[in-house]
Amino acid sequence: MEDSTANSFNYAPQEGAEASLTPVDHRESLARRIAIIFVAVSVVLSGITSVSLLNSNNQDYSYSSDFGTDTYDDAATNENYWDDSWVPNGFTAWGDDSSLAYRYSESGSYDCDNYNCVEISFVSEYDCPSNFYAAANYLDGSDGNVIGYDNASLPSIRAGQIAKFLFEDTTNTSINWQISDISCY
Repeated sequence: MEDSTANSFNYAPQEGAEASLTPVDHRESLARRIAIIFVAVSVVLSGITSVSLLNSNNQDYSYSSDFGTDTYDDAATNENYWDDSWVPNGFTAWGDDSSLAYRYSESGSYDCDNYNCVEISFVSEYDCPSNFYAAANYLDGSDGNVIGYDNASLPSIRAGQIAKFLFEDTTNTSINWQISDISCY
């Protein structure tokens, strides 16, 4: 076995000889280069982000009144945009979303076997590939006191396809009905 003191790394540098700054292990040199490149790219990306934020239009952001947080609104449309021109004859556009519409069925055109009920048809301007949901409150009279609700959903509906739901008041106390929610996902 060789004496480890006999190798050239264990001797002090000779006078006049400069110490080498290049690492002997090439992986260390590669790691330094990668770190320098990473820092340079980070500085460039930070600069681009700063410039784009400074030049952005503040109207692209709206504040959510529900949670007090800001959310990005990527719709390039007027906030008061309302288009119910697609709504089929006899249907009414939903007040919260003009891409959804509903129609109460004529009384007597459906059967309520055991409970007070109402049949309501729904339609969407767009596909609802993940879920279609509707809920209806039942009321105790014309004064509008909500005394219960019923809901229904479908796994999906296509654009223009009609979904008919029969909402029931299992307490038999309802006088009137009111749609409380329509969702299309």
